Amino acid sequence: MKRIFTIALLAILSTSVSFAQQVLTLEECIDIALQNNLDIKRAKNNAEIARANFTQSKFNFLPSLSASASHNWFEGLSFDQTSGGLVNTTTLSGGGSIGAGLTIFDGFSNVFGMQQAKANYQAAEEAVKGSVQATQASIIASFLQVITTRESLKINEETKSLLQEQLEREEKRERAGVGNMEQVYNFRSQIAQQELTIVNLKNNLETAQLTLIQLLLLDPTNEYDFQGITPTDAELDEELEAYNSVYERSLDYSPSVRSAELTLSATEKSLQAAKFAWMPSLSLNAGYGTSWSSNVKANDGSVVDLSTQFENNASKSARFSLNIPLFTNFRNRTQLQTSKIQVLNSQLGLEQARNTLTNQVQQAYLNLVNAKTTYAAARESKVNLDQSFEFAKTRYENGTIDFVTYLQSLTAKNRGDLELVRSKYQILLRQFILDIYTGELQQPGN
Repeated sequence: MKRIFTIALLAILSTSVSFAQQVLTLEECIDIALQNNLDIKRAKNNAEIARANFTQSKFNFLPSLSASASHNWFEGLSFDQTSGGLVNTTTLSGGGSIGAGLTIFDGFSNVFGMQQAKANYQAAEEAVKGSVQATQASIIASFLQVITTRESLKINEETKSLLQEQLEREEKRERAGVGNMEQVYNFRSQIAQQELTIVNLKNNLETAQLTLIQLLLLDPTNEYDFQGITPTDAELDEELEAYNSVYERSLDYSPSVRSAELTLSATEKSLQAAKFAWMPSLSLNAGYGTSWSSNVKANDGSVVDLSTQFENNASKSARFSLNIPLFTNFRNRTQLQTSKIQVLNSQLGLEQARNTLTNQVQQAYLNLVNAKTTYAAARESKVNLDQSFEFAKTRYENGTIDFVTYLQSLTAKNRGDLELVRSKYQILLRQFILDIYTGELQQPGN
């Protein structure tokens, strides 16, 4: 009874595990990665900081406003500002003020600062898209590695089944006295080698799946299965778009190039601000304040009430201020030199971004061309290899060729199958990568 209970419990647990297995498609993997990827989150945080700085640059045009209030206690000899006399007693006093200031002209510092902050914000937004683009590429490559390895495993398992059938046939012939043990051992040896290949492929598949799970930042203790992609002949035979057209669209879309362009624009605005740093600034300030003191006495010796003191002691002020930076310890000169170098570095960054994009698109396009060429050759070769193997199998079963010739034909067929599968998924991978570069693989929110 206990044994039956244990078996039932294990069956329930295994069933629950199988139900808990999560099946993920390529699109779902990309969505999960875009939600979990730390580089994307960090880029979004930087974009939020840049947006806040851009908003603040707009607020810099507003006037400043401040207010203050105080309540003071002092004992001893002092000059009472409110009563206007020297006193030697315990003094209670207080007051309040409000002031406002407006920068009328600051050498275009705020204007260029706002333009620089806007460019930095837009560059940060493009950096988010660039992180998304890089994440998509890594997920696609990892996902297709899983699928390709799994297809290779399937082909090798089918080859093992074929060898197993041949082994059983030879064992029957040997038992019937019309075969020999040499052929039996030959097949057993090939099956053992095939089992080793299958074990290695299973290990590679586990590694590929773990790599993908880690990229997705999922819990590796859970069970996952990745739904394969079945390319159609129409997709595989689709005519390639001209390289120049692909490159132009990639250049127009590229977030990295766009971010570099905006960064260059931001440094140019910083340089313009540095050029105008020698100009004078003009500001307007105004204020209102009042105070009271326990030393302000009426004729009867009592302290004048606060409302009367506030009214009598009220003061108003206004002033225009002109500040001319005649000498700033060469700070403006140093800032100008630094800004010029930053512009040069930004120009180099833009050139590097364009060169990197050119190299990436060229390589991806060439890889796609090669994959299509390989696929066409592998498809044609597979027809011949399959037919050749069928002939070799028939002749071997009839005893007209030896085991080595049969094995060579089987190995060639197996290699042809693997090459066809590999070239199919290479076409998909390279096409996906080009779609990422051209922006055709849509990003979230598009």
